[in-house]
Amino acid sequence: MSSELRDNLLRVAGLVLLVGAFAWVQLGDADLPETVAGWQGEAMGTTWSVLVAQAVPPAESSRLESEIAAALADVDRSMSNWRPDSELSAFNRHAGPEPFAASADLLAVMQVAQRVAVLSDGAFDVTVAPLVAAWGFGPHKREDVPIAPTDAEVARIRQDVGHTLITVDAARGSLTKARPGVTADLSGVAKGWAVDRVASVLEANGLTSYLVEIGGELRVRGVRADGQPWRVGIERPEPGVRAVAEVVVPREGAVATSGTYRNAHELAGGAVVSHLIDPRTGRPTSHALVSVSVRAPDCATADALATALHILGPIDGPALARREGLPALFLID
Repeated sequence: MSSELRDNLLRVAGLVLLVGAFAWVQLGDADLPETVAGWQGEAMGTTWSVLVAQAVPPAESSRLESEIAAALADVDRSMSNWRPDSELSAFNRHAGPEPFAASADLLAVMQVAQRVAVLSDGAFDVTVAPLVAAWGFGPHKREDVPIAPTDAEVARIRQDVGHTLITVDAARGSLTKARPGVTADLSGVAKGWAVDRVASVLEANGLTSYLVEIGGELRVRGVRADGQPWRVGIERPEPGVRAVAEVVVPREGAVATSGTYRNAHELAGGAVVSHLIDPRTGRPTSHALVSVSVRAPDCATADALATALHILGPIDGPALARREGLPALFLID
């Protein structure tokens, strides 16, 4: 662990540390045991951090940090819709009816996305990409004040939106579009997948007590160095306020949060809209639900479920969570 990182961790040990837009992590007691290793950095347009409650020799620490960075770079090259050279961007440009040869990672993430799309009756749908762009969000975000699309424009765009318009064939390693204009946005699942990839790196190196966090999505296993479970605080969704609304103990698995209160913008005319676009209506969500946190065995699934439950809203979201037995926290304004 670098001296700078250790100093940072010691400074917040025993307190609640903000680690992302929506998730917080409580580290431990007044001092950080020597057996805790840690790394942090930037990737995928956000920050990441890893804590390991096991001894890691200095020589191994450097190698592990490089492996973590390489795993994150792989995910970014595959799933970023901000990079024109990514595999996802190549798929989005692919307009022919023939199958698109996809990597194992991209196929696996698409399978997670399709499962959650079916579970949520289309509330979660990666083909929402053109609607996200139409409302002024995503990689094509305009510098000027965006104008809301007309009803006719929304109706036209929605012809290329729908999870059934992409066929995932894992056996043949391909993705097929039903319409040439179909494009995908994996921002609701890719960070969670990246968390899972980093966790796999740690476990492949024999590390079984860890916390991995990327942009607020996280996964834990084992316990902290003091023998206590990892504790996660969910942020109170108030603009300008950084406080904990609820502390949860996931024990083992992942926690992901979807919220609207820190990612919105104003349209021409003064209306403020959320970045979460409901693919079933083609419009930003406008209900009173401001934050949803979900626990799941893996972070990719938790990430997608959090988005799905948030789009479903304060009535249908909890109903789906109860029906499927999903541990979820809904914060309503």
